[in-house]
Amino acid sequence: MTTIRTAWTVSVGDELLTGESLDTHGRTIAGRLAAMGVGVVGHAVVGDDRRALAARIRTALAEADLLIVTGGLGPTLDDITREALADAIETPWEEDPAGVEHVERWFRSTGREMPPGNRRQAFRPRGSRLLHNAQGTAPGILGTAGDAAYVALPGPPREMQPMLEDALAVLLPDARPRPTRLVRAFGIGESTAAARIESLMERTRELPVATTVSDSIVTARIRGTSAADETAVEALAEEVRRAWSPYAFDDGATGLAAVVGTRCESLGLAVATAESCTGGLLGGELTAVPGSSGWYRGGVVAYENRRKIEDLDVPARLVESFGAVSAEVAGAMADGVRTRTGAELGISTTGVAGPGGGTEEKPVGTVWIGVSDDRGTVTRCFRFSGDRALIRRRTVLAAMQIVRFRLDDVEAPLLWEYSA
Repeated sequence: MTTIRTAWTVSVGDELLTGESLDTHGRTIAGRLAAMGVGVVGHAVVGDDRRALAARIRTALAEADLLIVTGGLGPTLDDITREALADAIETPWEEDPAGVEHVERWFRSTGREMPPGNRRQAFRPRGSRLLHNAQGTAPGILGTAGDAAYVALPGPPREMQPMLEDALAVLLPDARPRPTRLVRAFGIGESTAAARIESLMERTRELPVATTVSDSIVTARIRGTSAADETAVEALAEEVRRAWSPYAFDDGATGLAAVVGTRCESLGLAVATAESCTGGLLGGELTAVPGSSGWYRGGVVAYENRRKIEDLDVPARLVESFGAVSAEVAGAMADGVRTRTGAELGISTTGVAGPGGGTEEKPVGTVWIGVSDDRGTVTRCFRFSGDRALIRRRTVLAAMQIVRFRLDDVEAPLLWEYSA
């Protein structure tokens, strides 16, 4: 087998082709291989069709040093990966005694009798080996065909991921992860972010920076070609952080909520939330951070106006005069939750998430975010685009970024901000 530098990945299952299930394995495996210096040259989704899968396997083995197939290793007749592998490499498939024992032992451990169909899971192409599955009945398969290697793994992520690591340890024993840094930012547009680092993105550079946008967050990825690039990669990441300041909030290892939590903890501050349009999503994001009980006091979901008035002490006259979606109510909500909980920092969200409820003055996407602390209360207005879920998600991200700015004494406009 030659040195593994390129790979093909194939996900198997009719449910992936119909959209009933989401194919995430291609992305997961590609990221893991890239970190080890192996480039993925192709990915395909194939249904439970033995002939079609065999044809794809033959093509992949001819084009890459490594093929990784996920799915189709179950006990039913539509699980055809074993047979398709054997067809593609023109090798008989045979029963593996150790594989039979593994499947039988797994069923004994559950106190159940093994159905006859599960015996199929112990079959493999002649000359290959089975990979141990500590989480289920389906062993993986590892073998070679000519100069290429192939790996077949079960579809469930909790089974696939540890078995992938085992296979890579066999196939790439000397591989050292390539240094990679991720710099993320919120509140800056993709084109603006790219313009700030345009010279670093030129493809002629030895280590070009690449950018992507997901979940309304812009990410810069810097990846070295070998372990020797560690210092250069970190230097480039620092250049991106400076260029994207103040919007860059971490190196990709943690999210905004964790950054806010770390900052609050270091300053000895507690946070509380008052939410209307986000319905508890902001509090959920903050409490997803391990150790958040040390700096998050709690929150109030005041969805109807009565709850704003009774639970957060928002003066009824403010709601009547300005409406629930207003600077005045957002500020009072932040003040109220801060007073009620004794937190040093109160955060509020109130808006029109849609799809209905908008007006000419306050269209769908209009959101006010308030922050209250011992320096006073500030409110900021946004006109977020997108559907209901996206508006709510962007509200949560904006609220956390505003808090971060407040804690760091930063004043900067955020994307979608609106001068009301």
